[in-house]
Amino acid sequence: MKKQTKVLATLSAAALLAVGFTAVSFASGWDNSTGAWQYLDSDGEPVTNEWKQSNGQYFYLGDDGNMVTDSLIEDNSQSKPKYYYVDANGARVTNTWKAVALDGDENTDRDAEYWWYYFGSDGKAYTIDADKDLSKGRLKTINGLKYAFDDEGHMLYGWINATDKDQQDDNKTAWQNSDYYFNGWNDGHAQNGWIKLEVEKDNGDIKNYWFYFEDGKKQKGKKNVNGKTYLLDENDGHMLDDWGVLLTNSTVTSINGLNTTSQVRYLNGDGSVRKNKWVYAIPDEDYNVDGTNVNEDYGDDNYRWWYFNQSGKLTSSTMKKINGKWYLFDQAGRMKVGFGVTESDSKDYKDAFDHDKYSYADFTDGTVDRRVGGGDLYYFSSDEEKDGSRKTGYQTIELEDDKYQFYFDTKTGKAVTGYVSKIKKYTVNGLILKPSTDDDTNYVAISVGAGTDNKYATSDDVLGAFGTFTGDEAIGKVLVNKSGTIVKSKTKLKTSDDHYYVVDSKGIVVDYCDDEDQWKAHWSDKNSGSYIGAVADYIK
Repeated sequence: MKKQTKVLATLSAAALLAVGFTAVSFASGWDNSTGAWQYLDSDGEPVTNEWKQSNGQYFYLGDDGNMVTDSLIEDNSQSKPKYYYVDANGARVTNTWKAVALDGDENTDRDAEYWWYYFGSDGKAYTIDADKDLSKGRLKTINGLKYAFDDEGHMLYGWINATDKDQQDDNKTAWQNSDYYFNGWNDGHAQNGWIKLEVEKDNGDIKNYWFYFEDGKKQKGKKNVNGKTYLLDENDGHMLDDWGVLLTNSTVTSINGLNTTSQVRYLNGDGSVRKNKWVYAIPDEDYNVDGTNVNEDYGDDNYRWWYFNQSGKLTSSTMKKINGKWYLFDQAGRMKVGFGVTESDSKDYKDAFDHDKYSYADFTDGTVDRRVGGGDLYYFSSDEEKDGSRKTGYQTIELEDDKYQFYFDTKTGKAVTGYVSKIKKYTVNGLILKPSTDDDTNYVAISVGAGTDNKYATSDDVLGAFGTFTGDEAIGKVLVNKSGTIVKSKTKLKTSDDHYYVVDSKGIVVDYCDDEDQWKAHWSDKNSGSYIGAVADYIK
């Protein structure tokens, strides 16, 4: 926009001749016999406060009857004031910008040095009635750009509220309630697209926020720009970054306005919504979900993995397959590692707990089983930064007391409780049952549920009362070695501490002896003196 910013020079005689006047006095009409141009009526009196025409141009006669030059004219002859401008020759200007200095009574806090006006083809300054709200339809297009004016013809600039249309030079927080933004006082066209502006918050903090405008109007809510989605705060319109909440397509707020995790979004460095992407981030300061400690992660600067789907929604409370791998997310949307639990035969999140918080005994005495609570137990990589995916098959997991071997179904990933025919071992919540670090023996017996008589339990029966046993308590239970393999058909099985087990063909312990003499006493054939034969018959 090209604007003239100088106050034009005093009118010269040559200039007057150029606009068509002559230096001759008439009984009525134009006269300059006093040295100033006047228009005389039929009585020879100067016309005042009135427009007169000459050679197709209009000139204004002031209070003293003299032609006004280089001035803003407020014409109050109609119901609403009209504003015009006459140049140094006195001619009313059209289709042009004019800068008029602020008078001494106006607000001295103004950023502006001048008020800019635009005078249309009829010479009237563009205005918007005081009783009409500012809207895109009321903006004036000048040389392809849009502008707004108040009811006195002043070009508006900066932050403007649609209702009162007042300038906001002295109000540094006006951005929060303003509807439009026009550039500076010397170039006030309506802003379009993105612009980064320095603003002051209620608490006095100075921020640099991005805003998006269409014909000067500040946009709010969800906005799609060049194929990307952005979240603009529903109250003040500033572009959210990092964490945001989309309540509806038009209702966007900071994360402290959260209702459900499905409303949570994460914004890229350019402010666009992250979609089909992982995010490794500290949760927002105001992010809090009932039943979780997610707000503690903020205080502890704990980075977490989060996943946002094709719509930008945060994945939460579920086990989800992403790029061919399964991951578990809690109620707050954090990816969980270690042991995770879903509802039975479901992908719905139920619980998660650290592997190093429980011992071997916690698995065998029912502590872990009670925590699983009838759900399905899985194991997710403990390498939170680099992996976190669900694991299957054999896994070595470090518990509170030592490292142990677990087994998870290769198809479903579930931790099985019972006899796993594929590996021919017993497990409790995936833990392969075998002598623990607390056992002073290389064998341990497992309690299994078996019809009416434990003694004849078969190896594919599920576990009954959880637990592992040694010594006399092992009788009637299935015996396993250090690898968890079932030991079968042993007539005299010596332990690492010089005790003996007798195990039948199904792996059931039929006797425990403290030493060899006791073993002989239990298994001697009194008639033949052959104890070996008696044992062999029993374990067939």
